[in-house]
Amino acid sequence: MENFGKGDLVQFKVEVHHFDAWRRATHEEQQAWYDKLYEDCRNGRDVPHDSAGESRLAPQDVEITFASNEPVMIVNRARVRAPVGYGSRPHCMEVTDPVTGQTFFVRKSQVTRIAK
Repeated sequence: MENFGKGDLVQFKVEVHHFDAWRRATHEEQQAWYDKLYEDCRNGRDVPHDSAGESRLAPQDVEITFASNEPVMIVNRARVRAPVGYGSRPHCMEVTDPVTGQTFFVRKSQVTRIAK
């Protein structure tokens, strides 16, 4: 696995077809999810449940999509055990998209360094 450092410029590898990029959901996004759930309950719609009959929880993460296939990202933290749902995923890094200013997590195995 390639070594990365803070400030490196990275982009997704060409052979990667599905990019794992995510960030934590904000309180407002989670609250909007709960508001929609409460509205569905008040209107008598079926409330989504999992296979055990438990009501679902609001999403903890938001998947990131990109406008282009080859975004350039700046590394903020090169070694991160990134939070995913209620657990964590090893071998990740925290990066920033300089175009949008959005900070998110990616798997190290899916990116390559293009400049230090």
